Amino acid sequence: MRGNLLGTTDKQHKHLSSTLRILPDEIIAEILVRVPASSVVKFKIVCKSWNALISSPKFASDHLHCSTADPTMTRPRLVLRILRIDRGFGFFSVQSLFKNPSAPTEDACFQMDDDVHILGSCNGLFCLALINRHTDWESIRLWNPCTRLASDWLKIRQGGLMIGDYMCGFGYDHVHDNYKFLEGSWAHHYKVHTFGSNSWTTIIQDPPFYPRQAIGKFVNGTLNWVAHVRNNSLKWVILSFDLANESFCPMSLPNRDHTFFPMLGVLRNNLCVCFNENYSRLVLWEMKEHGVQESWTKLVTISSELLVPRGCGSTWLQSFTALYIMENDDVLAVSYYSNACKFVMFNANVGQLTHPNLYELGIHNCYVYHESLVSPSHLGLPCFLYGSTTD
Repeated sequence: MRGNLLGTTDKQHKHLSSTLRILPDEIIAEILVRVPASSVVKFKIVCKSWNALISSPKFASDHLHCSTADPTMTRPRLVLRILRIDRGFGFFSVQSLFKNPSAPTEDACFQMDDDVHILGSCNGLFCLALINRHTDWESIRLWNPCTRLASDWLKIRQGGLMIGDYMCGFGYDHVHDNYKFLEGSWAHHYKVHTFGSNSWTTIIQDPPFYPRQAIGKFVNGTLNWVAHVRNNSLKWVILSFDLANESFCPMSLPNRDHTFFPMLGVLRNNLCVCFNENYSRLVLWEMKEHGVQESWTKLVTISSELLVPRGCGSTWLQSFTALYIMENDDVLAVSYYSNACKFVMFNANVGQLTHPNLYELGIHNCYVYHESLVSPSHLGLPCFLYGSTTD
């Protein structure tokens, strides 16, 4: 069986080879572009022409557009830091997680040679930060876990502790067809790096807001943070950075009184925000049309008592970050408490609540993403295989 395609017999392999010679290259490309990324990447071993096709930037772009348009091709996965090894990430199918939350199956695990942190995910690419001895990040690289290809480290900071209003984010500029990284603070200016270029752009703008969290959420060509006005910690906005024109703009949150601990998330490629309302319930809102205040829509309202785990004593619920929503409105989220945080799955419409059995320490660095064939090499960056699989 050695040398055959994915374990086929000699007879099957000969039949497949003859079939491939009959099909025009255009038809083969049309077939492969409809195969999920995790499967099609294995077909690179079939022949040199398939390897060249699947590795090309155009095919990766076509495949990304096709998978985005066809929900049956998208296989959302949850990635998070794992406990059993010092430096590594575990990957889980989101659908399988909902089916079996008590004993979820890890379908992939990568161990890294470096101590890394995820600073964002976009189109199947991850922006990884190299952590120094002060637990700050000073260098970044792009990595696609589906193809395992990564770029070289890029120096972004010269050291020193990051101050409280430090912001960063990674995303795709669809207007200019490139990927960008933003980092900085109002005290030390903001900079934007376009991957594939050797220069940084300095942003001459000083938005008068403090971000709640350092890492921005990517949606529709923008990076977004929940932030409060510098001289009013009770007045919250969404600070949005447009990657195409490289400028900041504040957006209003849903008009609610007596709301606390706003946490930003992304559901169905839209911004969402969760409030703790009067310390008695959590309310999740979705912005159906980016930047349009009137498009804020309330999704669910959940009693705080329902989300606090049993036996937690004086623990009280602050808020949660929504990670994914199923068609039946089941939501995967991270709940933040006064002294802990946990994964939670719930459907407020039917009163269901589950705490999946996952690595709790990975909660602070977890993302739901969709696989793709987009490679750092398509951006003109030297690439190599990164991350070793573990048993």
